[in-house]
Amino acid sequence: MAEYVLETFGLTKKYKDFTAVSDINIHVEKNDIYGFVGKNGAGKSTCMKMISGLSHPTSGQISMFGCRGSEKELDKCGAYTHIGALIESPAFYPNLSGYDNLQLIAKGIGGITKQDIGETLDIIGLTQAAGRKTKGYSFGMKQRLGIGIALLTHPDFLILDEPINGLDPQGIAEIRALMHTLVTEKNMSVMISSHILGELEKIAKNIGIIHKGRLLCEFNKETFMKEHNGGIVLETPDADKASAYLLEQPGCTCSMNDEKQLMISGYPLPLGVLIRELVHHDVYISRIEEKQLSLEQYYFDLTSH
Repeated sequence: MAEYVLETFGLTKKYKDFTAVSDINIHVEKNDIYGFVGKNGAGKSTCMKMISGLSHPTSGQISMFGCRGSEKELDKCGAYTHIGALIESPAFYPNLSGYDNLQLIAKGIGGITKQDIGETLDIIGLTQAAGRKTKGYSFGMKQRLGIGIALLTHPDFLILDEPINGLDPQGIAEIRALMHTLVTEKNMSVMISSHILGELEKIAKNIGIIHKGRLLCEFNKETFMKEHNGGIVLETPDADKASAYLLEQPGCTCSMNDEKQLMISGYPLPLGVLIRELVHHDVYISRIEEKQLSLEQYYFDLTSH
């Protein structure tokens, strides 16, 4: 059974007559990267602010690190001491160095040593640039420094709101590598939001899709890929021979589409076995491939209305 660092129960936030998010039930597993996906304005930041204790829920409860209740109850039992958060864009003093910015914030938090700051700079890959003024940092460096602020207290659970938004491919790759390091080497759990599903797909194990303030679904990426296999497409001049073999296989069906391709579903064995068997039955293969419903297409289908 999965162990969760975060669960929410009917989390709702209203602003007078406007409901920003409604009845949100999120489950983030321990030592996992949870991808929180939604269009701009879907409610991602609102949820993360409530989870981080930065905004008061209108109703619902949050469970973290053995505590469940309102943000006051979570604060009382020390749940927030286990989390680090970067919500929206980080802000720095441009004429201070990266190190000095972290040191200033560390003084405000208290209990953070110079060694802690040095270790944080090493984790985010800014040790060499620590003495430079942040006004000369690239956007990607500023994002990593912002993550560094969230890491200063050595959290068990890291909450990052749109950390790859606006980054170039190099910057995205750096953030992706950092997330992998935090989970595999530092044993952290990470909740990361984005409107770019293609990037979260590369790092997240579990994904939640939010749309117009409602959580439409949560799913395990590996399970999704297995369950949404779209079958096999076969192009061959020997369609009759191929069909005869395929229809002998338990649970297997095939049909011809308008492009004269055989559409195969329910074949019980791996694709390599099918290729071997078709060749054995004297079937010439012009082209064969497995069709898969992409996460991106699934996301678009869910959020298109």
